[in-house]
Amino acid sequence: MRLATRLAPIELRDWTGAPVRLGSLWAERPVVLVFVRHFG
Repeated sequence: MRLATRLAPIELRDWTGAPVRLGSLWAERPVVLVFVRHFG
């Protein structure tokens, strides 16, 4: 199974707090997705 297929149903919050399904981000165009872990 491709990574994009496994990540598509995951929901995160955007900067306004609204839920966004990851798969909707790359449905129409390519996306660069970066996860940052910060322990500060």
